[in-house]
Amino acid sequence: MSTARGILNYLDKVDAAEAVEQEKQNTREALAFELQMKYGDNFLTSSGKNKEGSITTSTATAALMKEYNLNEETLAPILATGDKTAAPKLLSILEDQKQKYGADGFDLPEDVISGIVESAVMTQSTSRDIDFTEIEKFIGREMDSLYKDMLKSQSKDPGSVFFPEPVFTRTPGLEDITRFEKKAIGVNLTRAQSELDKVKSRIAEFVSLSESGNLTPDQIAENGWLTNRKVEIESSIDSYNNKDNLVPLAGLYGTAYTRTLQQVFPIYKDEFINEALLDASRQEITVPNRAVAESLADAEILREGDIVTNGQTGKKIRIGG
Repeated sequence: MSTARGILNYLDKVDAAEAVEQEKQNTREALAFELQMKYGDNFLTSSGKNKEGSITTSTATAALMKEYNLNEETLAPILATGDKTAAPKLLSILEDQKQKYGADGFDLPEDVISGIVESAVMTQSTSRDIDFTEIEKFIGREMDSLYKDMLKSQSKDPGSVFFPEPVFTRTPGLEDITRFEKKAIGVNLTRAQSELDKVKSRIAEFVSLSESGNLTPDQIAENGWLTNRKVEIESSIDSYNNKDNLVPLAGLYGTAYTRTLQQVFPIYKDEFINEALLDASRQEITVPNRAVAESLADAEILREGDIVTNGQTGKKIRIGG
């Protein structure tokens, strides 16, 4: 009897131990399932940090929404790729741009933020098979088939998000604009001095032609234009030299002034620039007709790239085609 009782006690202990072990396995199985659903089947070796540093996707997403007013709808396509580095990368890029604009005394423009977000190149997540070997080693037995089927239906390789490096275009400050104004006006002054010599020479030609015969209607129109132009150039140069007034020179060549500005500063705000200079630079050069425009171009008074208005038709003429 004692032997039988001892065997029964032993079996009870074995059953109890097996029950405890089974409970542990069930606990580990539930934990493995939960971790697998959250982190994928590399959760056993992953440190949990993304490649952008210690910041998590959730933290970066919260910062993007709070600091840069990006809503869930805007961020959803990026987050849906499953790329855990995407939100931290985007935050890092925006922080860098914010510092650059801040150094010039400006807030980061909203169109720059939206442009960076819209530039994202995304690949979506793809389904894949799961290797349950390490998971089942962790559990201590084969995983329940129901858990396996659920995990297989959710198993995906994360996609990726690439953000092209944004180009920072420095916004000009007042000192930059002042230097530019002098430089741009200097270009106008040089051209005005050269043009004045050519205008005088052309007027002298018409004086000679008029003495030897009658001028054609186009020649009469051109001579009248040249006479007015001579007065305009001389007055502009005098204002610059003796009155420190840049405005007349700025208006001599129409939009050439602002085109030069745009070449120096691809983005700029008109309010930084002397309004009188801008208004003057928007003035158009008007010639009597196309024939006069062609004659002035042949005399190199009008230059290739100049845009003038045909006084006869009101249409624009681009010198040089």
